[in-house]
Order: sequence, then structure tokens, then C-alpha cells
Amino acid sequence: MEVSAGLSLEGGGMRSAYTVGVLDLFLDKGIDFPVVASASAGSLIGSSYIAKQRERNHRMLLEIGGNPESISFKRMIRDKELYSMDYIFNKIPNEIIPLDFNAFSQSASTFIIGTTDINTGYPIYHDKYDTKEDLFKIIRASCSLPVLAPSISYQGLDLMDGGVADPIPIKPLIDRGSNKNVVVLTRNKGYIKKGTRLNWLYKRIFSEKPLLIKLLRERHLIYNKTMQQLLEMEKRNEVFIIQPEKPLVTSRIEHNKEKLQNLYVQGYQETEKKYEALKYFLQGTDIAEAELLTTVPS
Repeated sequence: MEVSAGLSLEGGGMRSAYTVGVLDLFLDKGIDFPVVASASAGSLIGSSYIAKQRERNHRMLLEIGGNPESISFKRMIRDKELYSMDYIFNKIPNEIIPLDFNAFSQSASTFIIGTTDINTGYPIYHDKYDTKEDLFKIIRASCSLPVLAPSISYQGLDLMDGGVADPIPIKPLIDRGSNKNVVVLTRNKGYIKKGTRLNWLYKRIFSEKPLLIKLLRERHLIYNKTMQQLLEMEKRNEVFIIQPEKPLVTSRIEHNKEKLQNLYVQGYQETEKKYEALKYFLQGTDIAEAELLTTVPS
């Protein structure tokens, strides 16, 4: 299905198992978006979607969830790295479950990855990847959570988690003139992000990065403001939001394979239920009218 809408993928660590199910439904229905904007874990699984590798994200999900070393508190204490970053962003994409970089590069879709400049606190968006090494490095930067992973140096910048500066990347789509977008979230409807209790830790670890400290202190305000913007856009039929129908029982660092599988199925099935309404939206029909059309008995 050729569409003119953009696609925005929120991160969320292992909660993105939900998004994996959503994207597999898109692939099964042949839905291609001309531009896809991603942040954090959304960039990791979004790359498989761009390359049209239908089984890759699901295999990665079970690979990471089934490896007790992929998420390790012992390593966090020893190396200041909760996730095994080399394993996830080097060994898996290069050796265990390779990304088809040729297919990725030849895609007609533009893939945007958001990162955060730790010196300025500004979001930095990337959309050109000359080599797979560049791509993997930028994805790794976008997934490098504050405190839980070191920042990544790239082209003279020190970068980390794209979800810090821009948690739900709708802005780069709007900036490119996309006035109709699909947004995939990993939090349920009505979710309100609360302020962090780790300001004391951020001040200690990032004492020389005052702008980053401010950003981390206020990131919940950015998230909630963006959500309010999306809800207003939804009323104007400018976005179609796909998100869990109820609060998730899985966490950002979940590695229980059964829970991850259930979350994947939830994402696939809930999107399948919304598919007819989504199709009407992509074809230009008002969301309210689309929902009415899909609920009226034939």
C-alpha cells in the first residue's frame, strides 16, 4: 500500500516488543511509509522494518530476552553498562541476526534516527548512513540510556539516547512537511510521565553537563507536552495513534521471553483490530468516520 503519511516510533527498551508486533502487521499488509522517524529502541527495530526483514525483529527479541547476559546488573556495577551494548549493537546485527544493509540502503523510505547531544541538550537527527558501521553506531547512540550506558562519539559530537531530547519523534516528520502521520507508542492511553527521582545522581555523574542535567530534570514535561500535542493533532485527523490498550506488565529491562512474546502478539493483534480504521485514515477519511464505518454491521 503506497501512503503519503509518515511514521513515528517511540522507544521504550524491551517494551518495544509491542512495536515489533505493530511493524510485522504493517509488513504483512504491505504498508510502506515514505519517511520513518525513530528514537531509542525504535531505531533498532525500525531498521529491520525499512529493510523488510519480517522475522528479524522477533528473532532479536527472543535472542536478547533469552540471553541472561544481555541485561546484567553485575555489569552495570562493574562497567557502568546495564545492557551488553557490543552484543546488541555489534554481534547480533553483524553475526547472529544480520541486518540486510543492501536492502536497507535501497529502500525508498527515509529513515530518521534521533539522538541527543549531551553538551547542548539538543536533539540531533540523522538520515544518511554511508556504511552499516555508521548506521549501527547511530542506533547504538540513540539507545544509550543516561547512566545505564556510555555516550557515543560520532562526527565530533557526544551523543546518547534520542528519547531524552525528543521522546516521540513527531517534530522531524512535521518539519519535512508530513501533515498526516501514524504514531506508535509503547505506553497506554492516558499515561502521564512523572518527574525523575534521580536528579541527585544526574548532578553527580553529569556535573560538567548543566544543559543535559536540565534536560533530564525536565524530560517528563517534554514527554507530556508532546503527548498533548499528539492528542490535539488526533482531533484534527492529523495523526493516527497506535498504543497498548491497557498498561503493560513488562518493563524497559524485561527479559522474560514469555512476557516479550505476549507483548509482541498484543501489538500485532491490537493493530490488526485497528487496520480498517488505519486504512481509511491513510486514504484520507476522518478517523471518527473511519471508526464508524468499521463498526457498522454489514
